[in-house]
Order: sequence, then structure tokens, then C-alpha cells
Amino acid sequence: MLCLFRNTRFHPKFNPWMIALSWLAVFFWLEFAFIEKALVDKVFAGHALIVDLVFGLPLVLALAIVIYAMVYWSIKAVCIFLFPALVEPVPQELPSEVQEQLVADAEKEFGEEYWQQPEQQSESSKDKVSTKS
Repeated sequence: MLCLFRNTRFHPKFNPWMIALSWLAVFFWLEFAFIEKALVDKVFAGHALIVDLVFGLPLVLALAIVIYAMVYWSIKAVCIFLFPALVEPVPQELPSEVQEQLVADAEKEFGEEYWQQPEQQSESSKDKVSTKS
């Protein structure tokens, strides 16, 4: 299950809906914390304690991030089990033939000396250190 969860993502047509649903849950949380529990009214009326401002406000905002992740990941877990067509595998690394072709193209463009530069720079920095001593 963990491998499926980690190596899949929502289909690109479905992903904006999941992001919107997660943001909707965050907005409901912030509305509940600030308006229903009257945190804004307490702050503007001057009735908020320093504890409300120092610990309460950062906690409310941090929990918004947790709620976003919880909703998104919960829907992803449900979709993996119930609607596997809504998820797709994450693209893996390029095959070795493609990587070799990219290296060959880079050598054509920059020359083979391009790959030797870090070694030459480290040798020249060693020479500079030895001449300073």
C-alpha cells in the first residue's frame, strides 16, 4: 500500500479537483477557527490573551496545513483502493539509453573537457593553498 501511495499521483484531469477540495476544507477550518470561535472578535475587541496570540494563532494556521494534507492524502488513499483509474504511476527515471544519448549530446555541445573542469579546479585550488603556505 505504501509503495502504491508513494509511487502514484492523481490523473492530471482529476488533480485540480482534489486540490480544490483540499483548499475548501482549509477554508472551512479557518472560518471555524476565526469566525465561529470568535478569535477575530477577541483580537479586535482587546479581549485576547497573549497566550491566544502567541500560541493560538500559529497553531490555527499550522493546523490549516495539516488539514490540507490530511484531506488530500485521505482522498488519494481512498482512490487507490476504490477508483484506481483516477491515479497514475509517477514517471520513473530515464532509461540508460536516453541518459547515454543526453551525455553524448552534452559532449558534442560542450566538449569532453566539460567533464574534467571540477577536477582541474580542485587541483588549481590545491596549488594555491600550497603556494600560500
